[in-house]
Amino acid sequence: MKHYELLCIIPARYTEGELAGVEGKITDLVKKYEGEVTLTKNLGNIKLAYPIKGTQNAVSLVLEFNADPLKIKDLDSILKLTPEVLRHQLANKKVKTQAEIDKEKLRKEKMEQRLIEKEKQEAEASSTPLVEEIRVEAEEKKEAPTKQPKVSLEELDKKLGEILSGDII
Repeated sequence: MKHYELLCIIPARYTEGELAGVEGKITDLVKKYEGEVTLTKNLGNIKLAYPIKGTQNAVSLVLEFNADPLKIKDLDSILKLTPEVLRHQLANKKVKTQAEIDKEKLRKEKMEQRLIEKEKQEAEASSTPLVEEIRVEAEEKKEAPTKQPKVSLEELDKKLGEILSGDII
């Protein structure tokens, strides 16, 4: 048996109760084809990039299950014909070991700690502006930009005449 992940896009027109029924129907289909569901997760509402069968908003469901690879094609064809499912995608998924799960958890905790430290540093830096920075900004404002002298119309006409009188290749 292999481990699979099934992503289903379901129209948002269903209420919470009806959505639970649709989720149950999909789970029953997986079980019908000798699948053992290990995870069911509702990812929530999504706005589709383009309408699918006249539907602009949908709900994402993810199911992870173990099943016989020979039965997957049959399950896929039945899901295509199921009216409650707008789109679906079946993919092989590697089963995570406990060591991989722990390692991923530690990585997430480290990232959260780094983000918290970074936010603290930014908050401290923004709450105590340096006097030197203020002085530098004041000096920059004092310097007036140098203005270039205006070119007279006669000089412009002269330059334009030179350009036009030149040989054109």
